[in-house]
Amino acid sequence: MAKDPHRLAVPSRGEEGTLTAEKIDTIGEKLTRKTSFGRAVVAPVTSQTTKAASGGLSEEQSAVGRVKPHVYWRYVEAASKTGFALFVIFSILQQALQIFSTFALKYWSEGNREFGENKSAVKFLWAYGLLSLSATMLNCMGSILMLVLCSLRSSKHLHDSVRWLVVPHLII
Repeated sequence: MAKDPHRLAVPSRGEEGTLTAEKIDTIGEKLTRKTSFGRAVVAPVTSQTTKAASGGLSEEQSAVGRVKPHVYWRYVEAASKTGFALFVIFSILQQALQIFSTFALKYWSEGNREFGENKSAVKFLWAYGLLSLSATMLNCMGSILMLVLCSLRSSKHLHDSVRWLVVPHLII
């Protein structure tokens, strides 16, 4: 008896236990997927959002288009021009060292192919290791510089500017 590729044999008694493609389709039509979650429901609108939308509390201004360069410059000024410049220099140097470490691997593999042996493995391991370690250290220094110097300075700047907006209204 030739086997039909569309028939799946199930261990049971005789021919009645064999599944055919038609039986599988019939079973699939009878089964329904049980939903465990209902549909999402939109929350009712509260009085706060209604007031803001109608212009009661405040109206938000919106602009369409690109961020103007002077806005970026204000961020840099608030964060520290020196810190930002050092961060950019560290980032460029880190990328350059990563590229040089890749070149070190390239020259190492070309030397192995040319000579047929791994003569100066220690030299190339030191070069690759120092370049990769230096790139990692520059990346860490740039991240710490941005976190400590720039973000804390900009937070202080923001705090002071908001404080001087609020303080005159408190003085009677």
